[in-house]
Amino acid sequence: MSRTDDVLLHVDRLTLTLPAASGPIEALSGVDFTVRRGEVFALVGESGCGKSLTASAVVRLLAPGARTPDGRIRFEGRDLLGLTEREMRGFRGSRIALVFQEPATALNPVMTVGAQIEEMIRASRKARSTTAESAQSEGTHAALSPEHEAVEWLKRVRLPDPETLAHRFPHELSGGQKQRVMIALALSARPDMLLADEPTTALDVTLQAEILGLLRTLQQEENLTLLLITHDLALVEAFADRLALMYAGETVECAAVRDFFASPRHPYATALLGALPGADRTRPLAAIPGTVPAPSALPPGCRFAPRCPKARAICRTTPPEARTAGASVVRCHFPEGFPETDARGKAVKKDASDALNTSSAANASNDAASSTSSVPLLSVRNLTVGFRARGFFTRDPEPVVRGVNFDVRPGETVALVGESGSGKTTTGLALLGLLGGKARVTGDVDLAGTPLFPLTRAAERRLRRSVQMIFQDPNASLDPRRTIRSTLLEGMESLRPEWSKAERLERVERLLRAVGLPADAAERLPHAFSGGQRQRIAIARALSVEPKLIVCDEPTSALDVSVQAQILNLLKALQREFGLGYLFITHNFGVVEYMADRILVMKSGRIVEAGEADEVLAHPTAPYTQRLLAAASPREEGVEPLRARPRRAPLKSFLQSFFSRTFLHSAAFA
Repeated sequence: MSRTDDVLLHVDRLTLTLPAASGPIEALSGVDFTVRRGEVFALVGESGCGKSLTASAVVRLLAPGARTPDGRIRFEGRDLLGLTEREMRGFRGSRIALVFQEPATALNPVMTVGAQIEEMIRASRKARSTTAESAQSEGTHAALSPEHEAVEWLKRVRLPDPETLAHRFPHELSGGQKQRVMIALALSARPDMLLADEPTTALDVTLQAEILGLLRTLQQEENLTLLLITHDLALVEAFADRLALMYAGETVECAAVRDFFASPRHPYATALLGALPGADRTRPLAAIPGTVPAPSALPPGCRFAPRCPKARAICRTTPPEARTAGASVVRCHFPEGFPETDARGKAVKKDASDALNTSSAANASNDAASSTSSVPLLSVRNLTVGFRARGFFTRDPEPVVRGVNFDVRPGETVALVGESGSGKTTTGLALLGLLGGKARVTGDVDLAGTPLFPLTRAAERRLRRSVQMIFQDPNASLDPRRTIRSTLLEGMESLRPEWSKAERLERVERLLRAVGLPADAAERLPHAFSGGQRQRIAIARALSVEPKLIVCDEPTSALDVSVQAQILNLLKALQREFGLGYLFITHNFGVVEYMADRILVMKSGRIVEAGEADEVLAHPTAPYTQRLLAAASPREEGVEPLRARPRRAPLKSFLQSFFSRTFLHSAAFA
C-alpha cells in the first residue's frame, strides 16, 4: 500500500480479539495501512469503528485477555507484537509518544504537571542514552535541566505563565489547558512518531490552529511522524497527507487526503462527506441510517451493507477483498459510481421519522417557527457573574461575565461563540443556577415573562423543568454507577411525576433510538460506551423531560460527522415540533452556520458582536470575530479547500473534578 523505503509503521492484516462471556470476539479484522516517515497519517471513522483500539494495539496497551492471533505491526521493520513487555517499554514514549483523548484521566492527579513532564524527559533521556543517536539528540537539549526543559515545553504549547503553571495539579487547569499539557508531555520525549487520539478535542478554534501549527513546525524541524486519530474531517483535510477510513474493525479505504475528498471510492466515505453541515438550512443533513455494528453482532458479507444505499445481493453474503481503485485501496465490491442524493434523502427521512415520532418535514427550515412569537422565551439583561475571593482579606476578582444582554425566542437558536475562557459556559451555568454559593450572579433573567432571580425553591423547580443543559464532558456528567435506563428515568421521575411508568419506559426506548443507540444500551453502564456514544446519552438525558429551552454546551463536539448529522437533525425536528429554544454554545462554525438564527460573540466575558447569523458570518465587524472565523478555516498556505466543510473545533471541559461535576449533574434534577 506504500513504498517500503520510507515506511516507519506498517500494520499488516492485523486481527485482534477481545474476551467475552460467550468466547473471544473479533474486534479488529484485516486492518492494513502504512505510515511513512515524516508524514501526517489519519485514522478516521465513526465512534466504535476501532480507531482507538488500533492505536492501543500499536503501542500494546490492551485490556487483559486481548489477543492478536494474526497480523503484524512493524516499526522500522521490527515486529512490535514479538517484543517482550520490557523491550516494548523502550518504544513507548521515547519512540512512539501518545496524546490521549481524555487528558483528565490520562494525567496523574497527584503530581504537578511540571513533575510529570520532567519524569517523561528523564525517562526518554535514559532510553535514548543506549542508542548511537543520543550523542546528537541530547547534545542540544541535555544542557537544560529537566525542570527548565519542562517549562520550555509548556511555553511551546502556548500556556500562559508556564513557570507558575508547572507547579499546579491537573484539577487546577481547564480542559483546554490539560490537553495542551498532554501534548507538551508527549513531545518532551522527542519521539519519532506521535500517536495522537483526538489531540485538539479540548481546544477552541484559535488554540487548535496554534497547536496544529506547532505540530507541523515540529514535524518539519525534527522529521516527526504523526498518526492522527480523529472524527474531524475538516481537520483531516487541512492537516493530513494520507488517511485510512475504518468501519466496524476494518480499514475500508486508504488514500491520499486530496483524492479522498475529491473522489471518495467507498460508499461509506461518500456518506460521511455528505453528512457535513453547511450553510443550507432548508434541508436536513444526510445522516447515515443505523449505527456501527458491535463486534459481537457483525453482519455477514460486507459490514457496511446494512447501512449502504446501494448494497446488492453479493454485498450481504460475501466479504469484499481489498482492491486498488485508482490511487486508493478500497474494500468494496463496487467501489465507484454510487449516486448519493436520493439515497441520502431517504435515509435522513427514515432517521428523522424514527427520532421521536416527528413528521418527515420536521427537519425543514425553522425560520417560520422562530418568527411566530415575539415574546422571548428567555430574556437576559445586564447579566454579571463574579466569584468571591477565598481569603478573608482578599479583594474579589473582576467579574468573569459582564453586562450580557440577549433574548431567545421559541423556535429560535442563538449561538454563543468565543474562545476557551471567554465566559460562554459560565453564562450557561449562571442561567441554570448551577454555579454554587461562591458565585455572585446579578441582572434580570426572565423565563417566559416570569423573573427567575432570586431563585426560590418554586422558581428552581420550574426552571429545571423548563430549561435543561447538555454538558460539555459526557464522561464526567454521567453517573458511572447508574445504568443508562436509570439515568434517563431520573429526570422524568423527579420533574415529570404526571407521566406513568409505562410512558417513561417507552420514552427511554424512543430517546435511545433517536440518538442512534441500540435498545440494549439501556442496561449498560457509561464506561461500556465510547466518548461519542456517551455524548449521545447526555443529549438524550437533557431531552427526557421535554424542556422548553436547552442550553447546549458543545453538544456535538465529541461526535463523528454522521452522528452529528443525526443529532442536529433531531434538534431541529424537536425545535420545529415543540417550539424549543436553544442557547447553542459552540466553537464549531459549521454547526453555527447550519443551526443558528442569531450569533453572539463573547470575549473576556462581554458580548463584542451580535446579529443575524448570515450577516455575522459573511460580514463580521469586530476584529475578534474576524480572527475567530479565520482560525476556523485552517489550511496549508497556497492550498484551497477541496469542498465545503464545517469549521470544527471541539470539546472544552469546564469542570475541575469528578465530584464537582457530579454535584452539578445532580443539582440539575433536584
